[in-house]
Amino acid sequence: MQVVDERVHQVRHGDMVLPTPTYANRQQWEARQRWLSEHILNSAGLLPLPPKTPLRARIFGRIERDDYAVEKVQFESFPGFLVTGNLYRPLGKRPPYPAVLCPHGHFEQGRLTHQPEGRGSASYVGLGINLAKQGYIAFTYDMVGYNDSLQLPHQRLAREWELWGIHLVRLQLWNSIRALDFLYSLREVDRRRIGCTGASGGGTQTFLLAAVDPRVTASAPVCMVSAHFQGGCFCENAPGLRLDTNNVEISALAAPRPLLLVGATGDWTKDTMEVEYPAARALYALLGAEERVSAVRFDADHNFNRQSREAVYAFFGRWLGVPAPEGELPFTPEPRDALRLFPDGNLPAPYARGEAVLQSLKERDRGELLRRFPRSPTALSAFRRWVGSAWSHTLAVETVAPTQVEVLEETREEDPLPHRRVTLRRKGTGEAVLGVLFPPTRRASGKAVLLLHPEGREAWLHGDTLLHRLLRAGYTVMTLDAFGTGDHLRRFGKRELVGNFPETFNRTDLQWQVQDTLTALAWLRSQRGVRQVCLVGVEQAGWWALLAASCERRLHAVVADLNGCDGSDRFFLQQVWVPGIRRLGDWVTAAVLAQPAKVLVHHLAPDEARRIDLSGFAPTLQVSLSPVSDEESLQWIA
Repeated sequence: MQVVDERVHQVRHGDMVLPTPTYANRQQWEARQRWLSEHILNSAGLLPLPPKTPLRARIFGRIERDDYAVEKVQFESFPGFLVTGNLYRPLGKRPPYPAVLCPHGHFEQGRLTHQPEGRGSASYVGLGINLAKQGYIAFTYDMVGYNDSLQLPHQRLAREWELWGIHLVRLQLWNSIRALDFLYSLREVDRRRIGCTGASGGGTQTFLLAAVDPRVTASAPVCMVSAHFQGGCFCENAPGLRLDTNNVEISALAAPRPLLLVGATGDWTKDTMEVEYPAARALYALLGAEERVSAVRFDADHNFNRQSREAVYAFFGRWLGVPAPEGELPFTPEPRDALRLFPDGNLPAPYARGEAVLQSLKERDRGELLRRFPRSPTALSAFRRWVGSAWSHTLAVETVAPTQVEVLEETREEDPLPHRRVTLRRKGTGEAVLGVLFPPTRRASGKAVLLLHPEGREAWLHGDTLLHRLLRAGYTVMTLDAFGTGDHLRRFGKRELVGNFPETFNRTDLQWQVQDTLTALAWLRSQRGVRQVCLVGVEQAGWWALLAASCERRLHAVVADLNGCDGSDRFFLQQVWVPGIRRLGDWVTAAVLAQPAKVLVHHLAPDEARRIDLSGFAPTLQVSLSPVSDEESLQWIA
């Protein structure tokens, strides 16, 4: 059997067919729902959920018509960052009213779109007016960089911000969560009946919000949910968002709450009735809720046209309790400037633009981390509860039990030292993890060490290296040629990330290297006579060691070389590319989460070493500015 590593050649991206995962029973699907909802929040930089600060909402500029009113709205989703939009209210009807959030897509005029003609017609103004005429409160609000959202442009932020979990997906999903808070603040809103609908990128915002916030009673993404196209903008594609999933599964996270998929023959939703709807229905059926998911498709180009809107009205009428009219009611849109908050393009004081907004958000995240960070082992349990699963979601790894590991290949060799070469795989994956096991040259001690180096096995063989010293001391030693390094690179080649937003769909090299470390640790622990396992990583592999140790709480000791970390974003971009890791505290969080193992972190800049006081964890956690010697490593793991 020829062994391959599917991770190298099966690169996922947003313009390929991504099959919708299937599950055997209700329990599997419910567990997946919980995990994937958390993962979406984490990919959006929102796990743990940030504190909800006062909205400071302002509603003004009321325009009244015969049976509805429209007003201008601004509120702060986080201090200093505005969400802007229009609130449509019914007149002549008795509260409480159901409410509908209406995020818009990448139509040129955003929430003010009114293009009534053509195969790609759309009208968010008509949507808001008609929902109000029918008896709903409707809130149409700007995507970042559209209309009155003037503080940031609608474009990818610089890559270093992604280290802090700051990007357009975060801003827009948090805006939507806070938009729900805004609706909850209105006394006339019936909180039990809240819908969400939007087309194109607004469809993405709709199903992401419904996936993470159970307050959405019913959702209707329009012209978006597809198995072969997952979104064409950075505001829909955060790093790691769609690992092993697609938009169909994400939409179905709303189950058992009602869901309507609206497709069109002239865009990527052309297969809605044959592909996406049956897949979503199968997931709903696992909860006995298949009657709560429905779909329609119209002969049109990419749109939010009258037919699509009428389908949404009927769907909300069924599930939110407001009978829908036979057809859309006539309406006259207001002039765009009458609906704008800042038609002259000038923000009110003291709202900032650009990098200052992002820096403020980063400082808020950093302050929350410092407030929660433990200063001694007695506070570690509370910190673990706060971080929760965010850390493993950020690393995109799973802990591994020895029973999950199978051996694909095994050979015995004697030169230059007696050893066993093994190729390992976690069951059910296409991975190939290359390791080498060296027996001790003297009476076995029952102790084992996994040695990590970015050049793999070869780096340890020549000269009197730490490998040889460990073997003479009675240790069993395993080396690892992790993903994309050493023998793995020579045998399987280099992975090339290609296609549309590949980082949304694939783990980074470092994430795979940490996962391979966890797989190797599980196998090493299962070897006969091994009672105690330690982990040592040098150069860049010191990061694999520390990050793996933070997820594996059965280690005796860890020695991790941070390879000269100076705490700069540039260092992390070049050597520790894990989106979101800095928001959660990077190496300092890993070091405390690795407890109760003894952890020796070394080779980092003085200012970085002093970033957070770890003295309360002494003597089991120590930080050394200089690289440690082999002798010091031996003493630490003894």
